[in-house]
Amino acid sequence: MPLFAAACPACRQRDREIARLQRRVAELENENRQLRLQLDQARRDHERQAGRFRRRQHKKKCKRPGRPPGHAAAHRPTPTPERIDRIINVPCRQCPDCHVPLLDPGVVVQYQTDLPPVVPIVTQFNIETGYCPCCQLRRQGRHPEQISDAYAAAGNLFGPVVLTMAAEMKHRLGVPYRKISDFFASYCDLDICPATFARADQRLAERAQPTFQLLREALRRCGVVHADETGWRVGRVNAWLWVFSSQDLTVYTIRTSRGHEVVEDILGKDFDGFLVVDGLQSYDLIECAKGRCNAHLLRRCKDLLDVVPKKQQHHLETLLALIREAIALGERREQVTPATYRRRVADIEQRLDDWLQAVPVHQPELDRLANHVARHRGEWLTFLHHPEVPPTNNHAEQMLRPAVISRKVGGCNKTLLGALVHSILASIMVTCLQQGRKFLDLARRLWRSQEPEAIPLTPQQDEAGSPTHTTWHRPSEPRSPRPPPSG
Repeated sequence: MPLFAAACPACRQRDREIARLQRRVAELENENRQLRLQLDQARRDHERQAGRFRRRQHKKKCKRPGRPPGHAAAHRPTPTPERIDRIINVPCRQCPDCHVPLLDPGVVVQYQTDLPPVVPIVTQFNIETGYCPCCQLRRQGRHPEQISDAYAAAGNLFGPVVLTMAAEMKHRLGVPYRKISDFFASYCDLDICPATFARADQRLAERAQPTFQLLREALRRCGVVHADETGWRVGRVNAWLWVFSSQDLTVYTIRTSRGHEVVEDILGKDFDGFLVVDGLQSYDLIECAKGRCNAHLLRRCKDLLDVVPKKQQHHLETLLALIREAIALGERREQVTPATYRRRVADIEQRLDDWLQAVPVHQPELDRLANHVARHRGEWLTFLHHPEVPPTNNHAEQMLRPAVISRKVGGCNKTLLGALVHSILASIMVTCLQQGRKFLDLARRLWRSQEPEAIPLTPQQDEAGSPTHTTWHRPSEPRSPRPPPSG
């Protein structure tokens, strides 16, 4: 017992305040120490030669490589191919090592599928020409397989298959023009300048412009559209590549803006479906029903677990468990009764409101997270009320991956014309891939048409004759958010 105990109430209050401040200082020093360690680790990771994706250690046991137990094997089919072009007999009458005759002879069959030598087909068009005395113009014939009316010095052209293959390798697979030229020189014995492909893509994009406009109109009538963006460059100017995609249609556009006017220009101001987005503030100004990506929220909570003090980490763990439970409930929607499902949804909604009220306001990171969740309170659990809306924006991120690969391998665009060409061709190519179509068939029609025509890219229909996607009407206004306590 201290010799001089503080009898004054003010002194006791002062001692308690000093003790509280000392504990707070200890917490801040510990937090500062952890942040310094993370900063040093980040600096070392930036300077080391190994890729950033390399893991030093695994926190949990990784699954065994290969397919899981019970999964069907992935291999080529063993039955006889539908067509056999040639048969080669391979004799073996004696042992190649011992040189003695073999006993119990038999014959086994092996099939080998390969490509024949690719030999270009050169077609000569003998085009008849003549002068019309009526219109006083010189006319010439045109065959359906021609892609141009040029002749003389410009009359040696490459066909639609070569140009379309190069365009798809560039704008969908991300192969640079110079590597495409090397590929054709190695396997097709065609010596083509990379600039030839660039000019051909410009002509193809000009012919595909009406089709691209129809594609944008069809996207505006979709019920659920995913949107995302990634960094891009046009010459020396910073830009962004936007993607707007549904299950059947995809539209890319490259703009120097990251604002809401890009979304309004692509989807229109009267868009009546659901827009699934991440946390970019540009989407907040769009007047339509939205679904927020819960995967971004989960990642943000996981990142904050290493930042906030341990006493407040249970708030993040509560939100993580709540979002995971909501996603699992949405996946088991058909396995429970409607009454049970509605009761579970109401319980999750109430627990999310309770979490917003329980978050402490004196922690800046948690305060910013709570404000973000409250600002979009009616958009996180949209997937529980509307089954056509997914809980994450993973679809848009998958549609962005080819563009990211193209940016890393071959760079971005040098001119605005190149950016426009990439937007048009990539949108049509990916849409054809989504619908199970061949872009080559559509490109042939575009190449061989004398005037640019708009080719509809409507979704394929099922056996009943109805489109595979449904145009959903805008739902009622979401419930008003309950903001966390301000402080």
